[in-house]
Amino acid sequence: MFQFLATVIPSLVLVCFFVSLDKFPEPKKIIILTFILGIVIAIPAGFLNTYAIIYITENYPNALFLRVLIPGPVIEEILKLAVLLLFCAQREAFDEPMDGLVYGATAALGFAMIENFGYVYNAEYYNTTWAYIAWIRAILTAPMHACCGIILGFSVSYYYFYKKNFVFILLGLFIAILFHFAFNYGYSSSVVILQLILIFILFKNLRKRQILLKEYTSKILKI
Repeated sequence: MFQFLATVIPSLVLVCFFVSLDKFPEPKKIIILTFILGIVIAIPAGFLNTYAIIYITENYPNALFLRVLIPGPVIEEILKLAVLLLFCAQREAFDEPMDGLVYGATAALGFAMIENFGYVYNAEYYNTTWAYIAWIRAILTAPMHACCGIILGFSVSYYYFYKKNFVFILLGLFIAILFHFAFNYGYSSSVVILQLILIFILFKNLRKRQILLKEYTSKILKI
């Protein structure tokens, strides 16, 4: 029971936190479906990561760089981006820039939650306790996934609401993969700190725009 709670609670708390930052709340149904899709993509991610590890190990046994880059960062961030582009961005509720950040975090945290199960319930394989793994993944891994999702979400929002140039989405994907790769390569604490600073700047600027938009809308309605 405690293992289950330790696996689920961090992701749910973070989702609620990011959703609360949105001045124009998204439909709960879309948030829930996005979270579920984040869980669903963990299935193909598991198969693709396993295949990638086997293929790289057999064909490039000394390529540590590829083993850290492809299984995880490349595969998982592409799948998160697919959720944003194929589902979230196609909803009517996706109608202002902050939405991309909220949906990006939600999808990523759904993925992080199901990934946590694999680590927490197989703690013996890593020669440690489930409590230690749950703690580390709660304070480092879950925030890392959320931040990568937010970066992807920002790139999708930038594409849809500012400049219709797919290069911006590819740039967001590249940055998310880069952060994820650096995290997996051993710079976990530094990556999360840098990500949090970046996310703080993004949310602060977009919230300011939301407040201005809300004030403008209120004035229009009073006229």
